Amino acid sequence: MLSNPPDIPNTIALLLVPAGVVLWYIFTSFHSWYRLRHIPAPSVLATFSYLWLGRNTFSGKQYWVHRELHAKYGPFVRIGPKEIMTDDVSVIKQICSSRSPYQRSSWYQTGRFNPYHDNLLSMLRTPAHRELKTKVLTTISPRENPGMEQAINDQIETLIRVIRTRYASTSSENKQSLFDLGPMSLFFTMDVTTCLVFGRAIGDMEDETDHSGFLQHVADLWPQMSTSADVPWIRKIIFSPVFLKLLGPKVSDKKGFGNLMAFAERLVRERFRTGGKDGKQDMLTAMMRTGFDQAECENYALLLLLSGTESTACAIRAVLSYIITTPSVYSKLKEEIATAVRDGAVSSPITFAQAKKLPYLQAAIYEGIRMRTPLLGLWPKWSPNDETLLGVHIPAGTSVCMNTSALLRSPKLFGGDADVYNPERFMNLDDKTRMEMEHNVELAFGTGQWMCIGKSIALTEINKIIFELLRNFDIQMANPVMPHKIKSYGIFLESEMYLKFKERLI
Repeated sequence: MLSNPPDIPNTIALLLVPAGVVLWYIFTSFHSWYRLRHIPAPSVLATFSYLWLGRNTFSGKQYWVHRELHAKYGPFVRIGPKEIMTDDVSVIKQICSSRSPYQRSSWYQTGRFNPYHDNLLSMLRTPAHRELKTKVLTTISPRENPGMEQAINDQIETLIRVIRTRYASTSSENKQSLFDLGPMSLFFTMDVTTCLVFGRAIGDMEDETDHSGFLQHVADLWPQMSTSADVPWIRKIIFSPVFLKLLGPKVSDKKGFGNLMAFAERLVRERFRTGGKDGKQDMLTAMMRTGFDQAECENYALLLLLSGTESTACAIRAVLSYIITTPSVYSKLKEEIATAVRDGAVSSPITFAQAKKLPYLQAAIYEGIRMRTPLLGLWPKWSPNDETLLGVHIPAGTSVCMNTSALLRSPKLFGGDADVYNPERFMNLDDKTRMEMEHNVELAFGTGQWMCIGKSIALTEINKIIFELLRNFDIQMANPVMPHKIKSYGIFLESEMYLKFKERLI
């Protein structure tokens, strides 16, 4: 018996489907390559896919890779099918100016943690963002929070006491306990931020414990979170409202992000129940006074907790580690501190205004931030129109990313020794030149309409903690040969950053 002949039309149809997919992929890849073919790329993969960018972000070497890009490829480097990166200050300021046609890309949606509401970080529409930012800035201003510096002082004093009683040796005793700056810097910034927002610290420093479990949870997830942010098709899934509703953090979680959400919700709910009549002068009270409803207060209180911890702690670690591993800087800064104390030029703790008058302290802080920028994100902006930047045609829809890693090591901005830690570069300059150099370093916090709202608070914390630690103690790295282990995923993650303290009150 003869077998039935094959169904040729069905076979052809089955072959046409994969062939069509292949042809579609070839066409879209060619189109992606073609539209930005005039921009150099570190890999051919970056011209039509996100393989190079995703692999680089997930590797933990993001900072070091990005830092070298522009020395090899010029002011614009292609890092994805629709993404280019720049370290040019004039371009960055032009894109971020208030009259710029550029707007945030969907990359910022990775700052969304609530499936129902956007926040200041995740909001994409420029007019709405500008209006909300003005409102939020009012609630965190010193005018609305007259006790802001005192709240930071209280946490500084807690940290000094913890170090003095548990870690610092004296001439009569030799304590061997090593102080791990990694977690303790985060405990400090979390206590400061909870105190500023809610009028009371969560108590991480005192107990040397991550009470919410959030800090360790985030540290564990940084590789995945950063990669998800940088690869569009992944972030569209993970940060979509549907995904967040089903698998996102919940207030019922026992640790991590959800637990921190529950902490913020509980304190906001208590404040609204009492009508804000508990007499506290904190950011939550300022929000209520400004007209935020309960849901908005919960949303923005949580945003302040997130934005006020990781980046500031990272800056503290960078500044302090560079100071104490550079003997000439360490001794010169100790001398400036001793002179300021002896002359009665500073209070205890020092005020931010007093700290800004100490030139070498400022030089050491700005140089530390320059050497290891607190945030390494792409911060992409796109224009709906064709643009020309530095004489280069930028097609509509292209995301222009900010490369602070390279910008802050630019010889054009900071001199031929830009790769060397040298606070002296900020000294003996006229006021205009020094201010310009400091403003270039502050690009680490953003600029123009996209500047970080907490920049002044972060700088206040950094100035106070660096001065007070060096006023009260002699500090050294426990292992000078390998001061710490370090990786970078949108932020620096240092571990085993052990310090030794010796009592020495100036």
